[in-house]
Amino acid sequence: MQLQIEDTDNKVPLYHGSNHVMTTRAGLYAASSHARRRPPILEFWSSRFDRRKMGLFGIALALASLSFFTFASQNPFQPLPRQSTHYGNETYPGQKGKDYDYTGFNPNQTYRAEAVIEMFRFAWNGYYTYAFPHDDLRPVNNSWTDPRNGWGCTAVDALDTAVIMEQEDIVNQILDYIPTIDFTKTATPQPSVVSLFETNIRYIGGLLSAYDLLKGPFSHLDVDDDKVDALLSQCKTLADTLKFAFGTPSGIPINNVFINNDTFSNRYRMQDEVWSAGLAELGTLCLEWQHLSDLTGDPEYGELAQKAMSYFLNPDVEVWPGLTGGNFSVGTGKVLDSYGGWTSGNDSAYEYLIKMYVYDPDAYELYGKRFIEAADSTIAHLLSSPSSRPDLTMAGSFAGQAAQNYSEQLACFIGGSFILGSTALDRPDYLKHGLDFAEFCANGYRYAASGIGPILYSWNLTELSWSNFSNQTTFYEKAGWFIDDNNYFLNGQAPEAIESWYYAYQVTGNQYWRDVAWAYTLAQNKTERVGSGFSSILNITDPTGGGWENDQATYMLAEVLKYQYLIQAPEEKKGIWDVEYAPDGVGKKNNVNYFVYNTEAHPFRVQAKKPI
Repeated sequence: MQLQIEDTDNKVPLYHGSNHVMTTRAGLYAASSHARRRPPILEFWSSRFDRRKMGLFGIALALASLSFFTFASQNPFQPLPRQSTHYGNETYPGQKGKDYDYTGFNPNQTYRAEAVIEMFRFAWNGYYTYAFPHDDLRPVNNSWTDPRNGWGCTAVDALDTAVIMEQEDIVNQILDYIPTIDFTKTATPQPSVVSLFETNIRYIGGLLSAYDLLKGPFSHLDVDDDKVDALLSQCKTLADTLKFAFGTPSGIPINNVFINNDTFSNRYRMQDEVWSAGLAELGTLCLEWQHLSDLTGDPEYGELAQKAMSYFLNPDVEVWPGLTGGNFSVGTGKVLDSYGGWTSGNDSAYEYLIKMYVYDPDAYELYGKRFIEAADSTIAHLLSSPSSRPDLTMAGSFAGQAAQNYSEQLACFIGGSFILGSTALDRPDYLKHGLDFAEFCANGYRYAASGIGPILYSWNLTELSWSNFSNQTTFYEKAGWFIDDNNYFLNGQAPEAIESWYYAYQVTGNQYWRDVAWAYTLAQNKTERVGSGFSSILNITDPTGGGWENDQATYMLAEVLKYQYLIQAPEEKKGIWDVEYAPDGVGKKNNVNYFVYNTEAHPFRVQAKKPI
């Protein structure tokens, strides 16, 4: 059967389905926070975007696959008439950047939500057919790879998305599998290095989230209760396997470890025989490990993570209040540099400040205070506007006390964190800034010819004048950003921007954010849908995407499709699992968080006596 999602008024077909019938229901990544959070940017992207070379065969296949985009013309849903007001070259008042019109989109929210579910089922079926129980699907040639310990990372990462979408068949496929995983050793031919950070956000986060949802608001799903209980017991086994990583002089864990013999990898080992740890590595454990303690009644897990986090909560030195350098000594806990920001290697540590406060504002009041300090210092010292687009504002990174006109896709989550802080801390000023940050990234997606935003954003005029970037000058004059690394025109499957758009919609109720997100959904189907799944593209400035990397990231199912579904879901499909849940209806204030989402978009039930 041929299937498409299309711009129904303008009749622009966007993808060609592959022998799959849409379910009507009973949905630097490429970027990683996706995920944000990782050590230095180049390493981060080599991790999150597997930059393997496809070889001559893969290149030929990618070029041949361009014929894939001869799209069908039929629509699975009856389009509804679009009632909208036109504003010249802008669709909405306040939209930054002209010459982009959202008014032709299908306005039926049920249609949109079901279309995202179809994308999720397509991605899952490709993985389940060609890659399960390995970690990742390589959709171009229907193969697999095991970058995350070989435990079936896509399955664990995707489970709570399947739960929220109420796809019971997929939920039960994954629940049947999880009790069979041996989390005491890697399932790779030879013992492989395990990343504590990645394993925590994806596996521990995914197991805890599915447990909370299936024991709570989705307990009506027809599943085996014993297998739901196994989610928590398996999570405990995994944490017990990993906790030796915290056995350091400071209590800051070593991120890269060998679990087969409880030893540390030499990666990040410095000349003085002491390891370093990135801020995101030590600061993106507390939510998951504390929640595991709260569910099991064993305080050890939370205590280990809180000890590591204490060096960020009470640092020996700061660049500005709340903002620190991005590397810490595992031996002493001291800050080792003065480079940082809301960018890769640091990002999710700042994210977890506000999220731990939301999780339990009485127990984690200090986290809220530290978020206020970080947010206020960001506003005071890091905000700037591109010279060509003074209507845009973004928080840059910093080198010492010198702000840099540079940001990243990974930092696009910052809008969501500020918006969450605006309601949780009663700081209306944070809402304005959060919406500004969300809009900066929306503008990034609008001006990329593929509809997929960039990995890197620069508005540094000195760099722009260099010969290797000056060919982007005309583009910068229109867009307000350019890419300051000629090796990083790839991207796709990125969750950070849509995460912020989701928070923005939940608080404001402005349909604009849904349309921005829908444009991204359509672009992904047009450029990233290939073979048996989705893959990041090689050139965001090419309307066709310029070919594929050949990896379907686990966070595509865990984060991107979850956020795309949640933002488009009609009111009757919303519930307490939504961030900024609005009991009186989206946009009508009184937002409250019964769940808080980790940096891989896994929702945990909060422990707050009175959720905020």
